[in-house]
Amino acid sequence: MKKWLKVFFPTAALLIMAISAQAAEHPRVIRFAYPAATNPDYAGSPLVNVINNQNLFEKEFAKDGIKIEQSFIKTAGPGTNEGLAAGLFDFADYGDFAIVLGKAGGLKNRLILSPSKGGNVYILARASLHINSVKDLRGKKVSYWKGTVLQTQALRVLEANGLTEKDIRQINLNGADALAALAAGTIDAVVGSYDRPLVDQGLATLVYDTRNFPVSKRYREGLVVSEDFAQKYPDITKRVAKVFIQAAYWASQEKNKEQLIQLLVKTGAKYKYAKGEIGVGNLSQKDQFDPRPDHENTNDYKGLIDFSLKNKLIRTNIDVDKWVDKSYADAALKELGLQNYWAK
Repeated sequence: MKKWLKVFFPTAALLIMAISAQAAEHPRVIRFAYPAATNPDYAGSPLVNVINNQNLFEKEFAKDGIKIEQSFIKTAGPGTNEGLAAGLFDFADYGDFAIVLGKAGGLKNRLILSPSKGGNVYILARASLHINSVKDLRGKKVSYWKGTVLQTQALRVLEANGLTEKDIRQINLNGADALAALAAGTIDAVVGSYDRPLVDQGLATLVYDTRNFPVSKRYREGLVVSEDFAQKYPDITKRVAKVFIQAAYWASQEKNKEQLIQLLVKTGAKYKYAKGEIGVGNLSQKDQFDPRPDHENTNDYKGLIDFSLKNKLIRTNIDVDKWVDKSYADAALKELGLQNYWAK
């Protein structure tokens, strides 16, 4: 009996340790955050909508019993940063300027992917004002949502046209409120996303868009992971990167363009405007959904940080080379056999 006990207890202890180690390798839940689209059941990110439409998270993690929690944040980048600061999320996919604001504000995270790039903004003005160019906005009440990509994109457009924020009367409104204010005539112009219902209604005219801007000066998405999660679960972090890369590979193919546009329509956009956002101008569909956190991605973030410092949007510089972690993408691309797919 004593001999049996001597064998049993060490064996049981080893078994318990093995189970505990396995549990430590896998979180019970992975928590994601994304800015919500006009339709709040969808994300603003095309790749997130591809992932959910194809159940890619479930296919990757269900076998491990890992639950996926996704939050669609109506307050966009600022709300996403607040949630990350409170420790509510493990991953977030959102716009580059909000990501920079969060990092400069002290968020401890790693930038591991660039799910899409070449995002555009559109400047609409009240039709009755007959505003024909960006320079005509001087002295006008112009709305854009501070703390989001719309802010830096608006400032870059103004700069490209010889103006600064001091030359306009800036109004800080979210997208829906800005369009309502424009329709009501309480503001003169709005810097917003690609869907343009007020143009269709004859209440606004399109003054300017960034589709022919250099890609380096247009906004991109970023996927960040908290330092704590990445340190605890490096393999799970790599597998999350793999899911996003699978979605990017699908979205990058011309044969899937129509299905991708239909997904954009479900977010609340009109078909004709959604179609104009995929593989147009100086950016191919394949390059648009190149998710690698490569040299180009790093340089674009450095440029954005320099621009933000110059315009006093942030006070703290960021060491991008230390912040960007390519290891997860590199491992996932190798596992998927896609290491050379986006190579140039």
